[in-house]
Formats: sequence, C-alpha cells, structure tokens
Amino acid sequence: MDEKDLLWFASGFRTVGAWREAMLAHGYIMPLQLCHGLSQVMTHLKLTFPEAFRLLWDKKKIIVAGHSLIFAFSTAPVWDAGPQPPSTPPAGEAGPASARD
Repeated sequence: MDEKDLLWFASGFRTVGAWREAMLAHGYIMPLQLCHGLSQVMTHLKLTFPEAFRLLWDKKKIIVAGHSLIFAFSTAPVWDAGPQPPSTPPAGEAGPASARD
C-alpha cells in the first residue's frame, strides 16, 4: 500500500482497533500513542474514526516512514478544532513533571 492510499484505506474503518489490526496485517507498525491520539480526537471532538484520522493526517500529526507510522505528539493545534481533553493542561500551565522539580 502506498502512502497516498493510507487516507483512503482509513476511511473504511469505524474503530481504531479494527484499523490498527488491518494495518498490522499489511506490515505496518505504529506506536500505541497514535491509537490513543486517534481515540482522544474521536472522543473529545466527537468525530468518527475516518474524520479523526483525516484531521491528524491533514495537520501532519501522522508521519509515514516506509512501513512505519509515526505520531507527532504535540496535539495543541489539533485541539484548536475543539475543547482540550481534561488530561491536557491548558497552554502555559505546568504539568505534573514540573511540579516535582
């Protein structure tokens, strides 16, 4: 499957799990953080799987390197389309790691 086909391929799935299993069957690998990110987008922006995949793809949060999918962790631009998830501190606020220092 070519990179240009990945967006079309993703449009045929309703869940992250089904898409992940199909991608693994095609020889692709991806971090679980990508699956979690897709789930977060679906939940917090109330999108279907194809819509969430398209959003992350268009915002260049899904990067393709051969048969590896890489997830760009910074989701701040994604949340511009809707409210931030509760687990994400608002911009400028320190997270738990800073509180320990």
